[in-house]
Amino acid sequence: MSLSANPLERRLQLSGILLILGLLIEAICLFRARPLSFLAFLAVGGTFLFLGLVVYLLSLVSVRPTSRRSDS
Repeated sequence: MSLSANPLERRLQLSGILLILGLLIEAICLFRARPLSFLAFLAVGGTFLFLGLVVYLLSLVSVRPTSRRSDS
């Protein structure tokens, strides 16, 4: 998988990867019934989900508008 050259698309791809990793970790943890599995569910899976959401929201907010030059 190759990341695109556009900075916005690259950040969106990174946030998508983090969200998918977080969901996979949480899905794996649901199949195990141990206390450490619950801690991994909260700590690791939750951290990946949180980081994915933060990267997504920051990438939407930090988009730089294209500069338009006036001909006058």
